[in-house]
Amino acid sequence: MNYISRSHLTFCNVKHSLTLLFFLLAISCLAQQSSSAEDLQTFVPKGYKLLFQYEADLNQDSLKDKIIVVGTDRSLGDSALRAMLPSGTNLQTRPVIILIGKTDHTYKRVTRNDLAVAQALGNIDPFSTIRCGIGFFIIEHTITDGSLHCTIASRFEWVSKQSDWYLKNYSHTCINTAAGSDPNEDGYKEKTPKNFGKITFGKYKYPMDIEIDEWGQ
Repeated sequence: MNYISRSHLTFCNVKHSLTLLFFLLAISCLAQQSSSAEDLQTFVPKGYKLLFQYEADLNQDSLKDKIIVVGTDRSLGDSALRAMLPSGTNLQTRPVIILIGKTDHTYKRVTRNDLAVAQALGNIDPFSTIRCGIGFFIIEHTITDGSLHCTIASRFEWVSKQSDWYLKNYSHTCINTAAGSDPNEDGYKEKTPKNFGKITFGKYKYPMDIEIDEWGQ
C-alpha cells in the first residue's frame, strides 16, 4: 500500500497555493497594465487621425509626456482658396496636442494649438519635425526655394510658475546650396521675447508676423 506522509501533502498544498497566487498576481498585473496604458486614439478629435507622436518630460516632473500631431485627409479651409489651387490639392490643418503623463501611466490633455504647424498643400509640406527634451520642445519647418534651403525653428520652454510653455526664440537659418555661392549668405536670424513679447504655446501662430514685417531690422 502506498503511503504519503502528512508533511508531503502539506508541501503539495502550499506549492499549489503559491502557484495559484502567482498566477492570480500575474493576471492582476496584466489587467492593471492593460487598463492604465491609455490609448492615444482617445485624444484624437473626431474626423482626425494620429499622424506623429513625440515623447519627453515636457513639464519637468520626471514623467513622460506626449506631443501628438493629428490631421485629416479631407480638404479643409477657405473654399475660395481651394478653388484657386490645382484639382486634388489637399489643404490640411494639423492640430498639435500636448498630453501630460500621470503617475498611473495615463495621460491628460492640457493644451491644443491648431495653428502651430503649417498646412500641407498636396505634396508640398513645410513641416519637418518636433524635437523635444526635458522642459522644452522645438517645432521645425523647412522651406526650399531654388538653391536656398531654410529652417524655421520655434522653441518653447516650460515655465513652472505659470504652468505653461512659452516661446523662447524664433529662429530662421538659411543655407545657399548653389555652386560658388556663400553657404551662409542669408545667415542666421533669431527673434526673442524682446521682439515678440510673452507668447504661450496655445497663442502661438506659424508663421509669425515678424518674419515678414521686422525681419532684418
